[in-house]
Amino acid sequence: MNLNRPSFFGKYRALLLAIGVFFVVTVSVFSFNYVLSVRLVIDGARVKNAGVIRGLTQQHAKAMLSLAHELAAGDPIQTSQAQLSESSLALEAALARSLASAKMANVTAELELLAKFEKFWRPLADISKSIDRQEHPELIDVQAALIKSNANNVRLMQLAEDLTQLIETAAAERTRNLGTIQTVAIGLALASFLFIVFYTLRSLRRSDRVAELARAETEQIMTTVREGLFLIDRNGTVGSQHSKHLEKLFPGALPAGADFLQVLGSLVAAETLKSAREYIGLLFNKRVKVALVKSLNPLHRVEIVADEQLGKPAVHLSFDFHPVFGEREDGVAAVLVSAVDISQQVALEQELELAEERSRTGMGLLASVLENDPAVVAAFLAGAEAGLGEINEELRLIKPGPGNYNLLINRIFRIVHTSKGEAAALGLNTVTQQAHRFEDVLSSLRKRLDLRGEDLIAVATGTGELLGELSRVRGIVDRLGSYAGGKGDESAVREEDVHHTLQRIQRLTLAVAADLGKKVRVETSLAPLDTLPAAFHRLLREGLPQLVRNAVAHGIEPGHERLQSGKKAEGSIRIEVRQGEAGILELEVADDGRGIDAGALRRKLVESGRYQEHEVAAMAVRDVIATIFQPGMSTSDHVDEHAGRGVGLDVLHALVKETGARIKLVSTPLSFTRFILQWSPAS
Repeated sequence: MNLNRPSFFGKYRALLLAIGVFFVVTVSVFSFNYVLSVRLVIDGARVKNAGVIRGLTQQHAKAMLSLAHELAAGDPIQTSQAQLSESSLALEAALARSLASAKMANVTAELELLAKFEKFWRPLADISKSIDRQEHPELIDVQAALIKSNANNVRLMQLAEDLTQLIETAAAERTRNLGTIQTVAIGLALASFLFIVFYTLRSLRRSDRVAELARAETEQIMTTVREGLFLIDRNGTVGSQHSKHLEKLFPGALPAGADFLQVLGSLVAAETLKSAREYIGLLFNKRVKVALVKSLNPLHRVEIVADEQLGKPAVHLSFDFHPVFGEREDGVAAVLVSAVDISQQVALEQELELAEERSRTGMGLLASVLENDPAVVAAFLAGAEAGLGEINEELRLIKPGPGNYNLLINRIFRIVHTSKGEAAALGLNTVTQQAHRFEDVLSSLRKRLDLRGEDLIAVATGTGELLGELSRVRGIVDRLGSYAGGKGDESAVREEDVHHTLQRIQRLTLAVAADLGKKVRVETSLAPLDTLPAAFHRLLREGLPQLVRNAVAHGIEPGHERLQSGKKAEGSIRIEVRQGEAGILELEVADDGRGIDAGALRRKLVESGRYQEHEVAAMAVRDVIATIFQPGMSTSDHVDEHAGRGVGLDVLHALVKETGARIKLVSTPLSFTRFILQWSPAS
C-alpha cells in the first residue's frame, strides 16, 4: 500500500550530504597528509643525500691532498689511497641516488644541477680510479690530479650547496601547502560538523514538537474516548498506555506491566478464562484471519463479578481484540483490546425479555382460567388468599421462641403446598412456580432449630410475592366475570364440578409424569352422587393433587425399571369417587408402582436423623409406614417441583383431620399402593 511517504534519502538528504562532505574531507585530509608525509620523508632523504654529496666532495679533495703530500714526503700512502677510493665510490653512489630520486620526482632544476655536478665530477672520478688502480702512483700524476681537484672542488661544492637549497626550498613549500590544506580541510570538517550538529538539533526539536503534539492528541483521545483501550503483548502483559475510561470501566487495578489474563481470572469463570487464553493465542498467529475467528471471542459479552470491597457492582463488558502488526508486517506485535460497558444494553434486553415473559405468562394465565370454570378458580383464589391471610396474621401475633417458629413454618408449608397443588391442577403455572420458590425458602428454615424473629422476614416476603401472583389471577377472573355479567353461585357443588375436578387432576397427573420422564395411564371413575358436601369436595380439590403427585413421583417406576420387573413400561393410576353404605363417600387413588418398602423406609428414617437405629428396629411395620405422613419426611433423594420436601402427605394428613375424614393405606412392595379417603356425613 503506497502511503506517499518520502524515502529515507529524501527525508534526510541534507544531513546525509553533510555527513558525506565531512567524510570525504576527512579522508582526503588523511590521504593528503599521508602522501605529503611520505614526500617529506623522501625530501628529507634527498636533503640528507645532497649534504652527503657535499661532504664527500670535501672528503675526496682532502684525500687527494693527503696522497700528494705523502708521496712527496715518501710516507706510506695506503691510508690516503684507501680514503680516496672510498670517498670516490661513496660519492658515485650518493650521486646515483640523487639522480634516481630526481628522475622519480621529475624535478627539472634538480636534474640540471645534478647533470652539471656530474660533468665536473666525472674527470675527477676517472683520475681517482686511475690512481686507485696503481699500487705506487707517480707523484706527477697525483699532483696533476690534485690540481684538477682543486680546480673543480669549488665548483662541485657550490653545486652541492645549490642542490641542498633547492631540495630544502621545495620541501618547505610542500610543508606550507600541507599546512594550508590542513587548515582549509579542518575548516571544512568543522563546518560540516557544525552543520550536522545544527541539523540534528533542529531535527530533534522538530521531532520533539511532532512527538509532543502526537502525545497531546493521543492524551486527548485516551481521555475523551468512552472505551477502555490498552495493548497486550504475546504474554498478555498490559502496555504502558491506556484510556482514562478504563479506570472507571474495569473493576480493580490494571496497571502497566500487569498480566491481563491473571487479572481477568479473578473476575470471570475458569472456563471463560481458558477460552480467552486460547483465543488471544490465535490472534498472535499471523496466518489466522481475524474476521473468521471473531465469532469465537469468549469475551464478546461477559459478566464481571462484583467487587464489594471496591464498592463496584457487577457489570457486563464487551471485549474486542484487534491485532497490531509490526512495521515490516512480519508478524503480530501486539493486540489492541477495547472494552465497552454494555450493562445498560443487557439491562434493557433483560427488561424486554421480562416484559415478553410477563406477556406470555399473562396469556398463559388467561388460557388456564378460560379452560376452567371461573367459579372453581375463584374458589381456589378465595381459599389460597384466606390461607395466606392467616399466615400474615399468625406472623403478626406469634409468640417469640424457636419452637413456635418451627411449628408455624410447618403450618405455612402445608398451606403453600396445598395452594401449589391446587394451582397445578388448575394449570396456573405462574402460581405453581411462585409457590415452589416460596417452598425453597421455607425448606431452608424448617431445617433450622435456632430460628429467630428476623428469619421470618423472608416468610413475609414470600407470602407477599405469592399473594401478588394470586392477585394477577384474581384480576383476570374479575375481568372475565364482568364480561360474563357477574359471578355464578360459588357455594353450590355440582356433579359437573366434580367431573371438571377429575379432568384437571388427570391433566395434572400426565403433566407431572411428563416432567419426571415417566409414562402413565390415568383412569377415573365417578359414581352417581345425589349430593357432594363441601368438605368432601375440599378433599378432592386439595387432597387429590397431593395423592396423584405422590403416586407419580414415588409410586410409578421409570419405564426400564418396570420392564425389568415384568411390568408394562406404562404405569397405571386409577382415581375413583364412590358412595358406600350409610352415605359414606370414598376417594381412592391406586397405582401399580413399586409400593412402599418398609425396610428402605426404616433406613431412610435413620439416615434422616429422625430416629435412632434401635428405635426404628423396635417399630412395627404399620408404625414405620405411618411416618410418611410426618412433616418433612420424604423418601426421595432429591428435591424438585413435585417431590422431595416431605410436605404432600403432611398436607393430606392435616386435611383429613380438618375435614373429619379417615385415611386408609394399603401397599404391597413391587406391586401397588392404594390410598382411600373416607368421609362420613356424621363426621
